[in-house]
Amino acid sequence: MTKMWAVCKREFVGYFITPIGYVVAGVYAAITGIGFVASFIFYARVSQSPATYDYQGVPDLEETMLSPFLVFCGQVLLFLAPLITMRLLAEEKHRGTIELLLTHPLRDREIIFGKYLAALGMTAVLVLMVGVDMAIVGWVTQVETAVLLFGLLAVFLMAASFLTVGLFISAVAKNPMTAATATFGAFFVTYILGAVSKDLPETIPTPESLSEGMQRAAAFLYGIFRGIAIELPIDAHARDMAEGIVQPEDIAYYLLFSAFFLFLTFRALESRKWRAFA
Repeated sequence: MTKMWAVCKREFVGYFITPIGYVVAGVYAAITGIGFVASFIFYARVSQSPATYDYQGVPDLEETMLSPFLVFCGQVLLFLAPLITMRLLAEEKHRGTIELLLTHPLRDREIIFGKYLAALGMTAVLVLMVGVDMAIVGWVTQVETAVLLFGLLAVFLMAASFLTVGLFISAVAKNPMTAATATFGAFFVTYILGAVSKDLPETIPTPESLSEGMQRAAAFLYGIFRGIAIELPIDAHARDMAEGIVQPEDIAYYLLFSAFFLFLTFRALESRKWRAFA
């Protein structure tokens, strides 16, 4: 445990020795701050004139303003996460220190969890910035504190899942820029997939010229694709949670998603170790 915390401390301090930590924090604070002000102004206008925006009455704050804003905060982290994770393992390989790290009296879990906790610590700093916005919401409205806390939890769980993907890609990439680019690409694909899934029809039209068996096969494969497109995007499971509606399947999704990519990271580091000693 002591060695894991030593790795964590080394990596976390490294974010602020270099400009990466300050750049990420500054960009995130600026984007989310602008998003918060825009969301609040929009809700104020809707509340004053609901009919203008096709509302029959004053809309619910959690559904109209709070949930979209928190999901937006998580999506911003989706594009900033590559800057946080790209240096975790890929930089060790780029500098040629990965072999020294692997031969050091450290277990794989101490290396991986230490670096992952450092990334989570950096993410916690960013989520605290959103917490300031939530404190303002709680001060000027009557939203329950539990709803605001669950909203912050949704953002943190989204970020924690992003980081495991980035950590795995950092474990297999040869340099930080490759890791950042590949991670950004993976996140962008899931983002587009989530956007497209909203417009996918429940059934796919098939040509009548196809046999009945081919039509069933096409419908089956399309059903699998549609299910993945709807459930796979990480932000899809945060919308209800951002309104204070916590469902066990949403929590389980984030935990299983993170565990899966941490497992892949262990396998990637283990294979690297065997190649190093071969």
